[in-house]
Amino acid sequence: MMWRLTSKGYRSMFSMQFKKACMAWMLLLVSQVSFAFEYTLEFTQPELQEKISAMMPVTKQTMLATVVVDNAKLELIEGSDKLAIAAKLNAKILGNLNASGDVKIQGTLSYNAKEGAFYLKNPEIIELNINEIPPRFHDQVKQLAQKGVAKKLSKQPVYKLKDDDMKQSLAKSMLKSLQVKNKTLIATLGLF
Repeated sequence: MMWRLTSKGYRSMFSMQFKKACMAWMLLLVSQVSFAFEYTLEFTQPELQEKISAMMPVTKQTMLATVVVDNAKLELIEGSDKLAIAAKLNAKILGNLNASGDVKIQGTLSYNAKEGAFYLKNPEIIELNINEIPPRFHDQVKQLAQKGVAKKLSKQPVYKLKDDDMKQSLAKSMLKSLQVKNKTLIATLGLF
């Protein structure tokens, strides 16, 4: 049996190949455009340390006690989106009992696309060492410090994208990834 292609057959075969070629070009173009709308920000530990230091001191006061967290030292946790802050803690309980100690706070960095800002999310005290006060007050001091730290650190941005930078303005819409590599926080933003 012999196949004969008519001019109509050639047209349909050419049309199908043309459509496939156009689709391949469109996919290639879309993949290249998506790379063009990607923006990577890198924050070194000293740069982030400067931002965290500017947020200090954190003070929480009640009728019974005042707790101050200050002198924060930042640690980026490799291979994650987490960071830890080691700081000094000073407490004054019942107006006359002074105490000091160390606190370690850990949280994740989150991105608010609407504001184009990075925030410390869910800051939590993971270590607390207090001198000079009875153990029965440790939980109270920890609760006060936790409330103060959570409120201040989660409401003040660690970094805000610049509106006057065209690339940062375009990239504001979506966070693609966030991770720590070699003591540097790498944030990839983009439209797609």
